[in-house]
Amino acid sequence: MFKEETSNINTFDFAKIEFTDPIATYISSNNERIPINDERVLVLIPAMNDITSRLFASAFKSCGINSVALDIHTAEAMKYGRGVANGKECLPIILMAGNLLHYIKNNWDGKKHLVHFQVQGAGNCRLGQYPVFLSQMLERLKLKNVANMVLMNEDGFAGLGNDWSLRAVQGLIISDVLEDIRSGIMANAINSEYGMEVFNNELTKLENDFANKPKEIYNLVEQFAITIKNKVPAKTTPQNFKQIAMIGEIFCRKDVFAHKWLNKYFAEKGFTLKIAYISEWIAYIDYLISIDLLESDKSIVKKFERMLRNFFMKDTEKKIKKALSKSGYYEFERMNVEPALSHSKHIVPLEYKGEPGLTLGIALNDCPEKYCGIINFGPFGCMPTRFAEAVSVPEMKIKYKNIAKKKNNPKYVPHPNFDDEMDIPFLTIESDGNPFSQLIEARLETFIMQANRVFEKVK
Repeated sequence: MFKEETSNINTFDFAKIEFTDPIATYISSNNERIPINDERVLVLIPAMNDITSRLFASAFKSCGINSVALDIHTAEAMKYGRGVANGKECLPIILMAGNLLHYIKNNWDGKKHLVHFQVQGAGNCRLGQYPVFLSQMLERLKLKNVANMVLMNEDGFAGLGNDWSLRAVQGLIISDVLEDIRSGIMANAINSEYGMEVFNNELTKLENDFANKPKEIYNLVEQFAITIKNKVPAKTTPQNFKQIAMIGEIFCRKDVFAHKWLNKYFAEKGFTLKIAYISEWIAYIDYLISIDLLESDKSIVKKFERMLRNFFMKDTEKKIKKALSKSGYYEFERMNVEPALSHSKHIVPLEYKGEPGLTLGIALNDCPEKYCGIINFGPFGCMPTRFAEAVSVPEMKIKYKNIAKKKNNPKYVPHPNFDDEMDIPFLTIESDGNPFSQLIEARLETFIMQANRVFEKVK
């Protein structure tokens, strides 16, 4: 695979990115300064989710920046990642590093100046240490002209300019909803196999059109939805879908290799798996910034970029979701993290930042009326995932849900079909990248039976 270079490490010159005005600058290992939109530069989008990475690459292309979405993770790529790790790292960083190295070894011509896109944030190991780990990896392997491009969590991921921010937001929101539509087709299409064929063809068309005709994006997604509606009839309406919510660690819950296509598994059982949105995390970050729980860059430029993105995000969310609701597989719903957080903050204070508050809040706010059960998904040994499980499991009874509801609405009337001691189906799954064990498979079967009973009571 790759051989580490141990000599003269201190003399190795990194390629790096500077966020200059009006466009970011790539500084090569030979200290050449190149605009990031130069044809010699290629931005690599990690494969956290196949739909998201493809549309995110299209967002870069729409701004004149060469970009490619890395392939979905494989066992081979995971081997590359484990080859540069010490065994203590969690699955996401192993997959991200492995996929980057796999591309460099098998697809890179050595001529393009590579940029590996990622985000960083303080606190949890995931966002805090990814860029550090990858930079050290590039240094050990002495990989020239491979740069990390890091956007900061605390800045609302500002740094590449207003135009890119707008297109990135569009790509994220579209991909989140398309994930819902894909899961809906798997579970509820009259002919799901044909439905997936149509979906994949239309996704490829949308991906290309978004890169070349970004100003027409609202018409493009509406046409996508109409095509799905006409060609892929559903057994029922989205209001009657049996839904399971999958929340938890943001990388693994979206990565099809990590969760082993759980959306297909649940579809075979008649359930639509609704995976928590990536754009939900951006909304969460913006909310924390708004209540001064995150210290963002105070520069006027980045503050203005965040404000513009927030305004545009709300506007584009409405337009895109309204358009895609015409598909017959998605019900329009605005994104709002405050209700979930308000139902969990009596247990997980807002000052404790991360997924646990959202995980518990969604369970107490939306289950079982909206979701028949909750999957808390994360990498093996992940502290936030286990923390979320520790604070959530004791609360997974209807009586604790009612307590949380009445804290927010004293006039709340409990559902008549649910008694106080009834359990809310909740299952934590930790992934190490390997096929699920027999124990996890058995727990999934039990979870399905519980979720079916809940659905019958709600119905």
